[in-house]
Amino acid sequence: MGNGDRDRGPGRAAVTVCPAGPWAVGEHTAILHGGFLLAARLIQPRPLRELRKADWPLAGVPITDALREIGERCPSPREHGLWKREAVAIVWAKALLPAPPAASLEWGWRDDGFFSVGAMLPDVNHTALFELVKVLGVPRVFVELLLALPPELCRAQLEHLVEYVASETSPSDIRLFLDVWWEVMKHKEGQEDTTVSAFSTLICQHGCESSLDDGLQPPKRFKGDPVTIPPTAPGLFMVLMKGLRQIHGSIAQPRMKCYALANMAELLSVFTEPEPVSSPLPITEYLDKVSAMVSLWTSDSDSQYHHSSLDEKVREAERTMSLLSVTKLSREELFVGLDILCSLLCAWGEELQDTLSSPEDLCYESYRLLDTLTTLGKNLVCFSETRDLCEDEARVVLQVTQITKDFLKEINASPKSKDLPTSLVSSVAMAIIAQKLDRHVDMCSVFASEKTWAFSKAWLDCLVQNKSLFQTPELVLKLLETLVSLAMSHQEKEAHELQMQVTKAIVECYSELPLADKNKVISGVLASWGGSGLSLNLQVVREGFQEDLNVTFNQITKSVSDEGLTRAVASVARLTLLYPEATVRQVCHLAVVNLGAHQFLAQILCSFPALSFLETHEDLGRPHSLVVRCLEEAVWGKLSTMREEEQFLQFLAFLMQPDSATPLVSPAEVTKAFVLPYLKSDSPQVDLSLQILSKVLGIQSCSEEHWIKSCHPFPLLLCLCKLLDGYTRKVASLDWTVGLRLKKLYGDHFKNEVPATLFEICTLPEDEWTSQSLPAYGPGSGLLAWMECCCVSPALRDTMLTLLTVNVDNPEEVNLFSKGFLVALIQVLPWCSHSEWKRLVHVVENLLQRQVLHVPYTLEYVQYMPLLNLRPFACYLQLSVLFLRGFQLLCSSSCSTWLPPEAWLHVVQLYCSSLTDLLTSIKSTAGPSLHPSEDGTSTQEVSFICIQMFCHLLHVAAMLPGEGCGEPLVVVALEILSQYETFSNADTSPSNTLRRANERHFLEAITDNVGDKTLRSTLLQKLSKLGAHSAGDPD
Repeated sequence: MGNGDRDRGPGRAAVTVCPAGPWAVGEHTAILHGGFLLAARLIQPRPLRELRKADWPLAGVPITDALREIGERCPSPREHGLWKREAVAIVWAKALLPAPPAASLEWGWRDDGFFSVGAMLPDVNHTALFELVKVLGVPRVFVELLLALPPELCRAQLEHLVEYVASETSPSDIRLFLDVWWEVMKHKEGQEDTTVSAFSTLICQHGCESSLDDGLQPPKRFKGDPVTIPPTAPGLFMVLMKGLRQIHGSIAQPRMKCYALANMAELLSVFTEPEPVSSPLPITEYLDKVSAMVSLWTSDSDSQYHHSSLDEKVREAERTMSLLSVTKLSREELFVGLDILCSLLCAWGEELQDTLSSPEDLCYESYRLLDTLTTLGKNLVCFSETRDLCEDEARVVLQVTQITKDFLKEINASPKSKDLPTSLVSSVAMAIIAQKLDRHVDMCSVFASEKTWAFSKAWLDCLVQNKSLFQTPELVLKLLETLVSLAMSHQEKEAHELQMQVTKAIVECYSELPLADKNKVISGVLASWGGSGLSLNLQVVREGFQEDLNVTFNQITKSVSDEGLTRAVASVARLTLLYPEATVRQVCHLAVVNLGAHQFLAQILCSFPALSFLETHEDLGRPHSLVVRCLEEAVWGKLSTMREEEQFLQFLAFLMQPDSATPLVSPAEVTKAFVLPYLKSDSPQVDLSLQILSKVLGIQSCSEEHWIKSCHPFPLLLCLCKLLDGYTRKVASLDWTVGLRLKKLYGDHFKNEVPATLFEICTLPEDEWTSQSLPAYGPGSGLLAWMECCCVSPALRDTMLTLLTVNVDNPEEVNLFSKGFLVALIQVLPWCSHSEWKRLVHVVENLLQRQVLHVPYTLEYVQYMPLLNLRPFACYLQLSVLFLRGFQLLCSSSCSTWLPPEAWLHVVQLYCSSLTDLLTSIKSTAGPSLHPSEDGTSTQEVSFICIQMFCHLLHVAAMLPGEGCGEPLVVVALEILSQYETFSNADTSPSNTLRRANERHFLEAITDNVGDKTLRSTLLQKLSKLGAHSAGDPD
């Protein structure tokens, strides 16, 4: 350890290599100290505080060498820039705060942050400061520190600068003066760093001191103002204008003359702008100006920004584009300025006209002069028209306006740079975006839509790295338009990979948008490219889209829940952007074929009100709903089962009347698409169309005029009347239920007319019901009429159940009723629609539960006595047996010619739909299969019932005449076996393995007897899979 380390007391600071702040003593300040000491020796016997401008060529050498050495030791350009700021602040503070008296040494190091570094340097004057600023080339730092001073001192220091440059004026003095002027105009408040803040605090503290604790009086100081001050102190511009008047005779270079005139014109332009200030420069014009400046600096080796990076040049150019001054010129100062400008234009105009007329001599200063004079000329015209000017003022304004106009006219000037390469302009725009400069938001719009920039690697990198800036619907749409335009003009293979990357980046921007903004984008896509969306012109979208579509919707349909809705909507939003109509078609298709998924999918679709888009096709002749078209293409005419029809109806109803979203299709659109074209007796869809019409008529109109008026109401009524008339002529002798079905239309003016035999089994109120004599309804037909009434509507069904009279205490009457019920049931069955049959099944369940209907359960498919609690499932077993008995009667020889061949498929479909509903009810009664009782009885009971239903179904299949009915039977049979497997696997009782093996052998034996080869092979295959899962077979 050296002596210095041992002697250092606890209150002394160590010399550090990296200073902690502007006043910290370190390696850099030590080098600067050495430079100033050498300079002091060179001008002895005079001290440095008396340094003259003429001394600088000699005394400045060691100071310059010290600054160069410090710059070489700085690890980075940024560190070097920070040190330059600190050096100017230290020297300026030293010039303002001479060394304190020796008495202050006891407390200064402790209370004064500047004390240590201030004590190192000899006293200096402003000559050292101004020359230091010139050597370092930091007029901006000088101005930032200047404007951090109290107002009076700020003005005094600027006057000091003017005095300095006005004496023995050199070209470097002129450059410093004009640079300081220009920096004052470009300065923005609120961007002070720690060096500026520390400098301001130091000066204000010393300026406000009045006494010290030990009673010693400090040396005389200026009085500062510690409060927040404006960025430009009052009168500064007047000081600058008077300074220009003083030194203008020393300005010889045309470039500096342009600089001086540009500063003057810029200042006057700011203060003659119309009020309120006009809107900002259009962004493309703004970009051209910034690019022109960057181009001029790049090509001009004499420019101070020539060696700066592109980002630095763009930052500096943008500073010049937004001059914000807090203070205003007084009226007197404004006209002084106009007078000076007029004088200088008269003095220098002819010389500068020759210089500016040569495009080769164009530099940044001359470019700026032409630009600012053009702006000033426009402002002065407006100024003279809108301000109340006296005669002398009006003369000055007119004179400056005219001389400015003549000056520009003589050189035929246009304030534009040389033709700018596209690559430079795009690079400038990307630099503005990447650095998030003042107008980067507007620049994003240009970037997104400028097709000559797109599809370069730099353009893609800018988009990827600044994705958060492009997350607005307007920008996403502009990017998409650019992408499509470029893709159509660049079909080569090399562009394919780039298109994929650009598409991916844009989709990522889109994916971050809120749902409302995504809908705006979808609206724009549909408006531009119709239902095909981006896939219309982008091969990269079409490639693999179908696979993406399938995978996405497979995941969606597996997670049907409120929690999954948000994720599903996000996934569908992405697909809808790429290929709207394909996505909507897939949703419509799945809503019909996926059991129970229709409402969830409708919720997803209704999350996109943009899809209510109306297409215009030449062949259609009128706007057509995109969603309606997709429904027609994906669903209409392809509904093969009653379940699909029901889901389609419910899906359609949700789209017209969602819970909380905007309807996606209107009742009028649905009526025109799915009702009007099909209201013909020979149309296969007439029944479904009438059901749709019933749905839409129940939707209230949202406007004063009912929507039905736009659907050709009179032709619609005519078609309905023709249908009704056709039905009435065909079934007038039999179908007396038409009157009941039209009860709502007739109102209460007419009684319900029914066969007289209905009164034999019901207690019908005579004030509402009346009998009619129908030859087809002879004795014993009362139950048939009663069942037909039950088919009409749920309300009438419930009424019939209430009015039915059966004496359950009379066994003979119950037996007769039960036999007659079965006969009536098979008579009505073939003529039932799916909804009517559902109503009848409800009637059967009701009567079984009330024990009015007697259906004995036989043991023809039971190998052994089941020691199970089947009471909760008794109704389901009876219902399955009742269906079997009905088919036994229907397929008997006495009824063999009763049904035409085509009617059997319909009857089987009704039977299969009932079995499916029965399975659902059984599962609901049994509860979750994954939580059986300890002895496994709940699972065993359901397994037993599934076996019984399976056997009954095979019995029915064996009795059916002809072929063509196997498909629905296969589907339901497999569904029953799957349910059996689920509950059987959940059985944890010890005898489960044996029981399952026995049951499988029993089921295989039954199945072997099925005559239909397709049905038999399919079911045996399924049973073999059940066997593969068993632990083993019985001995």
